[in-house]
Amino acid sequence: MSGRTNADLIAETLHAAGVRYAAGIPSGQVLAIIQAIRKAGIEFVLVSHEGAAGFMADVIGRVSGVPGVGVATLGPGATNLMTGIGNAFLDRSPALAITGQVPRAQLQRRVQMRVDHQALFRPITKASYQLAPGSVASCVQEALALAVAEPPGPVHLDLPEDVATAPADECPHLASPSAEGEELASEQDLERIMELLRCAKRPLAALGFSLYRSGALADLRRFLEANHLPFVTTNMAKGVVPEDHPLWLGVVGRARRKTIENYLAQADLVVGIGYDPVEIGYEEWLPPAPLVHVDAEAADVDGTVRVEHEAIGQLGDALRRLAAMPAATNDWNDDRMAEFRAHLESSIRLPGDGFQPWQALDIMREVLPQDAILTCDVGAHTHLVATQWRVTAPETLLVSNGWSSMGYAIPAALGAKLAAPNRTVAAVMGDGCFLMMAGEMATAARLNLPIPFVVLNDSWLSLIKVKQERKDYAYNGVEVTSRPPEPPREYFGVPNFVARTPAEFRVVLSKALRADGPTVVEALVRPEIYSTILYG
Repeated sequence: MSGRTNADLIAETLHAAGVRYAAGIPSGQVLAIIQAIRKAGIEFVLVSHEGAAGFMADVIGRVSGVPGVGVATLGPGATNLMTGIGNAFLDRSPALAITGQVPRAQLQRRVQMRVDHQALFRPITKASYQLAPGSVASCVQEALALAVAEPPGPVHLDLPEDVATAPADECPHLASPSAEGEELASEQDLERIMELLRCAKRPLAALGFSLYRSGALADLRRFLEANHLPFVTTNMAKGVVPEDHPLWLGVVGRARRKTIENYLAQADLVVGIGYDPVEIGYEEWLPPAPLVHVDAEAADVDGTVRVEHEAIGQLGDALRRLAAMPAATNDWNDDRMAEFRAHLESSIRLPGDGFQPWQALDIMREVLPQDAILTCDVGAHTHLVATQWRVTAPETLLVSNGWSSMGYAIPAALGAKLAAPNRTVAAVMGDGCFLMMAGEMATAARLNLPIPFVVLNDSWLSLIKVKQERKDYAYNGVEVTSRPPEPPREYFGVPNFVARTPAEFRVVLSKALRADGPTVVEALVRPEIYSTILYG
């Protein structure tokens, strides 16, 4: 045990929990933990900005189920890390944020770079711990357990420099899983939901991304099919039931939202299942119909929503029991629903001059394997992806719709590829998003991960441009380039394949998917379509 430090204890505990990667930027106050994780068999991934480390921790946790880890120094390193950790908080991903801190003797002093990290991280984490000798192991164990507990999320560990280097006087061990489980929904509540379904003529299901953590997607599908229950999803819930299913009616709150809402207006009951309002509140799209809500947490609604009934408890258990109950019938017409889907498909594929973004997405969907993981950034293209991109294999579209931070797609793709090295991973983003994280092309090159980073370059911050149009404001701060320069041949050592037409895009994307390292695929598309489809 000679020479073994608290940093070693932390690293050994993380490795025993399944952690294999930690991302961040070195600094004096975190050198001890970085050295310790190397010794423990955890790879430290150098990024260009700590925000990317937070996003990577989020996605590694989301894909693997083991908390991802972001490491940052005190002060500016910690504040940079917060953006990605906030993403894990609202998007419900298990993660750990480890920040270096001044020695304990300086904790209450006004010294260089020191701020109160716990005050910073407390609002965007499930808990914040400042580590101290004698309780390091228990704090790390508690943080790991809390990160994966429902609903999952990030936990912050603040590590004073002298605590990290002090001799360890504890032994690492993982806490035994708690015998306490979530409360189960009552049989009476589930039977009441079935009664309401049997009385409804056109009931509708609204599916949220908590379903991905339920372990009951097969039961969900049986329940929907047995009751002939058409469904919409939130953006992050895409794929909980394959989107080529004849009961699928779209994604709420995204491209052609009014088209979808107008069709849903005929529903006389909405059954929300695993619906987390962090993506979009019920009241923002709900038809004038009563709501029943099935989830581990009560419905979070405003006064305009009539909550008819709730079944609150462990979601997977509730779905298994609902799927086993005698089914209801209703008046939904399969032919009419098919006609609506065909109309929705055509309404987002509008003709126009030049290379259209929907054409790029259609080619990507055709060329990428059905089980490929696509990470999608935030912006106008996100709305189009939500409505257009068909997810037929679960958890293959990774998008931030809770935190909704630009700059997500590049580090998300890096994290997804590290967590699932045998899967095809690609990223799609706008030019504004790419500029935020372009430095992480150096990270991609260093790791030599074969990821195509598709940039839909339309020279605008198109989502904000459309919002300015709708408010009759002048364009201001939304033109990324007034006269696009000739795209470079590479970004930080990553080759850039440029496409100006759909035919060119198909060729270069196929080439990128055959590459043995990262590539940028820059599609020079037109922005005009967004003015029509985003809110229509």
